[in-house]
Amino acid sequence: MTENKADFIPPAVLSKLTAFVRPHLLRWMMCLCPILADVLDTAAQQDTAIVQASTALQASTALQDTTVETALQQIPAISLEEAVTFYESGQSDRAREAFLRILDDRPEEPVVLYHMGRLETDLEAAEQYFLKVLLHEPEHALADDALLEVSRIQYAMGRHDEAVNACNRLLVAYPDSDLENETRFLLGRALLDGRRPELSRLVFQQLLASAPDSTLVRSARLAIADSYRVQGDLIEAARQYLRFEIDFPGVEGLETVLWQAGQCLENAGRTVEAGYVYQRLIKRYPDSAEAKRARVERPVPE
Repeated sequence: MTENKADFIPPAVLSKLTAFVRPHLLRWMMCLCPILADVLDTAAQQDTAIVQASTALQASTALQDTTVETALQQIPAISLEEAVTFYESGQSDRAREAFLRILDDRPEEPVVLYHMGRLETDLEAAEQYFLKVLLHEPEHALADDALLEVSRIQYAMGRHDEAVNACNRLLVAYPDSDLENETRFLLGRALLDGRRPELSRLVFQQLLASAPDSTLVRSARLAIADSYRVQGDLIEAARQYLRFEIDFPGVEGLETVLWQAGQCLENAGRTVEAGYVYQRLIKRYPDSAEAKRARVERPVPE
């Protein structure tokens, strides 16, 4: 094989070239070393800073976790009995706070839901608490109480038909409830205010027959008189009001009863009888607002 002379460099030339480059090469390397050293040192410092920052972050996170855990451990546990005691002693704010803490762990606890409903001032929000009791524990000892509260809220909000349904549901679902008399009375009021006076009167009469010694007797008697007035039977309404005055002498509110009797008689065209009723009202309750109205607005016989 023939060697290419153009690629051949004589040994003497290579020797001279090496002798020339060697000192300069060493000088160039010595110049580059500080720069490389600075670069490497800077990179090392950055790595150290990153490690330190990471370590500090981990330590901070661990400290925060420890602080939160310690704080939680320092909050004493609250029992259901303690929360109810707060409620019964009138400490509403403490009771609400305690009940809410219990709900965090037991969101379906019926006792807590019931008492939260009692504490809630917003009627719609309170209704939701009571409905949750019925949803989660319909057989609980407080279920009939919760349903009665639902009925009261619906009645107070003017949702009379819903209140009627809720009262009927309570009477059917909880026949042994000690809230039967209150439920029947509320049922009668919801029917009366819902413009169903005849049905309401039947309910009040049932209440009087089944619980003649109930504290609701007087209210039921007045409600029966109201039912005749709403129905338009003004003479019978006046008779019921006047009978109430005879049967319950000295009870509070008789001035209003006499006023209602007088109005019914006057509106029925019985002005003479109305005048005698107003006269009795003025004589018995001379300083009442009803007596003042009778003197100014209504005929009083001599």
